[in-house]
Amino acid sequence: MKIKQEIKLSRYTTIKVGGRARYFIEIELKEELKKALDFIKEKGLSYFVMGGGSNLLIDDKDLNIAIIKLTYAFLNIEGTRVRVSSSFKLPRLINVLIKEGLSGIEELAEIPGEIGGAVMMNAGSFGKEIGEVVSEIEIFDGRRFRRLGTRDLVFSYRNTNIKRDWIITEVNLRLAKGSTSRIMQKIQEVKEQRRRTQPVGQRTFGSVFKNPDANSAGYLIERCNLKGYQIGDAKISEKHANFIVNTNRATFLDIISLMNTAKSAVYKRFGIKLEPEVIILRSD
Repeated sequence: MKIKQEIKLSRYTTIKVGGRARYFIEIELKEELKKALDFIKEKGLSYFVMGGGSNLLIDDKDLNIAIIKLTYAFLNIEGTRVRVSSSFKLPRLINVLIKEGLSGIEELAEIPGEIGGAVMMNAGSFGKEIGEVVSEIEIFDGRRFRRLGTRDLVFSYRNTNIKRDWIITEVNLRLAKGSTSRIMQKIQEVKEQRRRTQPVGQRTFGSVFKNPDANSAGYLIERCNLKGYQIGDAKISEKHANFIVNTNRATFLDIISLMNTAKSAVYKRFGIKLEPEVIILRSD
């Protein structure tokens, strides 16, 4: 376990925004989690478990919290069953699955971040959600490690019943055997579709808002003529209105203001309240 102080968090987020955390704790063995939480409790702080930082907006003021970052990674494949550490990068996992001829999450290709975060928010893309293939997870609840199976887990749109103060340490997936060529073809189709419709390669945190029932958040924002609308260095993408791009040195306030502008415009025109998909970590 490594405990660091005053670490700037912008380097750990895909949108490159974030202030300093009082403590940044790197967990090199899962058994260190109890010691880490005891340390945090002793300091009287709250904590946040950071994955790949791809669905995360962090205040650029200093945060009086502890950040927990799992740095160990393992992967075990037996037939169609995959056992993987929560800190394993999702793109890296999909690349391995291609070679193994395992199908089930190729629609999630190019989604950045780590497998644990993907499970926590039930990440999905092109009609596929990761919860569909999760058979079991291991969590640390602050006192002990527990395993939760399909009877314990409830997956819904961009949400699960996994408590926010639980730390996912391991994910088990049940996949299917598939043709490597067909899997690669599907991934190529997904990549091409993403590049046509999303600001791939730019600094974003992914989708800003959840899609409301029978509607697309991007479509609603676009109908409000907000594509390309900019506040400071934060801009609503011209490719997809449900993405915000950090064009240079966007601040937390720039992005929050842009989110509020989009939310207000959609409510005023359509009477629909947009709900953030991005996790927002504030200093207060």
